[in-house]
Amino acid sequence: MAPIHYKAKILPDGHLPVPEGLQARAGDEVEVTIHPSVPTDGEAAARQRAEYLLRKWAGIGRGSGSGVAERHDDILYGR
Repeated sequence: MAPIHYKAKILPDGHLPVPEGLQARAGDEVEVTIHPSVPTDGEAAARQRAEYLLRKWAGIGRGSGSGVAERHDDILYGR
């Protein structure tokens, strides 16, 4: 059986309709992957966290050696 991609709305009883022409019969086992068609709030929050981390912490590993120790307070506290 070839993979089928389609969009469906969940029915009031909680079931999903199967597409017409599906070559599976009652009792056949199929593999199903479900994801929302639109981004959820969780995805937006994850994107915001990633942007924050990249903006604020991506350069945290810059520099090493004695020069960093001498500029410690400047780097951490902006003095």
